[in-house]
Amino acid sequence: MPVSARRSQPVRARGFSMVETLVALFVLAVGVLGVTALQATSLRGGSSSHQRSQAVLIAYDLMDRLRANRSAALNGDYNRAVDDDLPSGDGAPPLADDDLAEWFNTRLGLLPGGAAAINCGADGTCTVSVVWDDSRAEAGATARQFDFTSEI
Repeated sequence: MPVSARRSQPVRARGFSMVETLVALFVLAVGVLGVTALQATSLRGGSSSHQRSQAVLIAYDLMDRLRANRSAALNGDYNRAVDDDLPSGDGAPPLADDDLAEWFNTRLGLLPGGAAAINCGADGTCTVSVVWDDSRAEAGATARQFDFTSEI
């Protein structure tokens, strides 16, 4: 076969072109960004869920303390508003202030910006409201609240 006959045949392309490679990299980058956003949303949701679980356990713990010292709870020794000063235990009777001080320092400290309101009526119905800062989990959400009402 003469040399001129070989040149007239089309040249076969091999491998990927630069445009195909760039499109593949773009698609891969968009996929990685989507997975990253999904992971960040999952972490925020998990953190918020953990804090809510902590709030539930903390409220149940206080309700058990109220049941253990029922007479003081019915007298209103445990009652407090969210913005009241933190109790300081002195080790002397009445023991409700010691119980509250220990609860606020060890339990409520598990929540970011944790605060609580307690209201026990003479009929034996008590409400514990736990409030915490949940701004990391959801933009614009500054506080969450869990209310637990039970008879002691």
